[in-house]
Amino acid sequence: MSVELRTADFTLITRYSSLAAIALAAILLALPTCLFAADPSLEPATPAPPEEPPSATTAWIDKLGLGGFVRSDYYSASKRLDDQRSLPGLTFQPKALPKFGSWGDAKIEWRITDDNLRNDSRFQGRMLEGYTNFYFGNVDLRVGKQIITWGRADALNPTDVLTPKDFTLLSARDEEERRIGTAALKANYYRGDYTLSLIWLPIFNPSTIPLTAPPGFQITEDKRSQGRWTEQGFAAKLDHTGGDFDWSVSYYYGLDVIPTGHSTTPTLTELTHNRIHMVGADFAKNLGRFGVRGEGAYVHTQDPDGTNIDVKNPYVYYVLGVDHDVTEDLNINLQAYQRFIINYQDMFKIQDPAVRNIAVLNVIFQQQMDRIQEGLSGRIKAQWWNDTLEAELLGVWNANRSDFFVRPSVSYAFTDRWKGFMGWDVFNGRKESLNGFLQNNSAFFAELRATF
Repeated sequence: MSVELRTADFTLITRYSSLAAIALAAILLALPTCLFAADPSLEPATPAPPEEPPSATTAWIDKLGLGGFVRSDYYSASKRLDDQRSLPGLTFQPKALPKFGSWGDAKIEWRITDDNLRNDSRFQGRMLEGYTNFYFGNVDLRVGKQIITWGRADALNPTDVLTPKDFTLLSARDEEERRIGTAALKANYYRGDYTLSLIWLPIFNPSTIPLTAPPGFQITEDKRSQGRWTEQGFAAKLDHTGGDFDWSVSYYYGLDVIPTGHSTTPTLTELTHNRIHMVGADFAKNLGRFGVRGEGAYVHTQDPDGTNIDVKNPYVYYVLGVDHDVTEDLNINLQAYQRFIINYQDMFKIQDPAVRNIAVLNVIFQQQMDRIQEGLSGRIKAQWWNDTLEAELLGVWNANRSDFFVRPSVSYAFTDRWKGFMGWDVFNGRKESLNGFLQNNSAFFAELRATF
């Protein structure tokens, strides 16, 4: 009897073996804490010997600041609008935080993931951040791939236009983890409670949106990531932190991380990224157990007259909200938002079906379906048992089209290293709405995470 091992089989075995080895290593690192914390009777009865000086290996690990997590998860549906169901996944996300002395430090973080172990094409490796900090008194520089987050509102951030996001990511903490770094040079100047940031973005990095081409149709994307002068971006921000009132004003001139579609043939659509100007501001003020937050932006586009269906219209977008600590373990956040589309055009009235379909998809993803869009967002978060058990309910409701997203979830910290998550992502609404369009992304999820 002979056995033939194909190249594809060998690649598959190697890939799964590598993921399994990574997961096993992280589990072995976390296992002692898990066992002893779960049952104190398993701890050694004899007193622990005196602590010895750290070994060369331990000192080396501490100096590099090595850490990260490994997680295993299950999602009942994909977030790519590809009709994939019942997805077991595995992710390894290591990071290093080396320090070079008082003059600098660095960060490098990778994500190696397979969000569907049954599918060969879902394996992905990506560097999330890789940068170095240099400190010069009241000035510091950050050079490299970095995540730059703007905005003080909760989740809905009109000024957060620099950092791309992966909206197809499957994670129980996708709000935090969907952000992707972009190559940048960032300089901060500190003076008292004020920070002035100047940012140069030499290489553009776009967001990943949940869009899969149907059979017989093709979608391409011009990511404009070659570093040409016309693709580079610039930003500035003045931030005040300290005292009773925090605020900032900001400006961005660069490409839009969210693409628009352009129909080149009846069976081919190209996604493109156009240049925008954003002028924004935010504030936050605490009043006892209440916090008031606001954020707004005006975005000027390459279609100020609203006549080009392949380019988004200029718009004004703002969020105003309040959060309240009902108790030390219960917080409620409620926000109202509005978006005004300047020189609005109704894309649903276009006569040509092929052109209308692309135009409608554009306004769905750009959230420009109505002249004035308004709605509410909210978050309720509660903790019990010394913060080991946590429940959260968050949601967004668009009043114009009555579409909504809601996520109930619960998490439990078994130990300092092990944590479990469970929840449900629910998208719903009319088909001609953002959350209605994403309805097939509704999914139950469960995740087990070990940090090290």
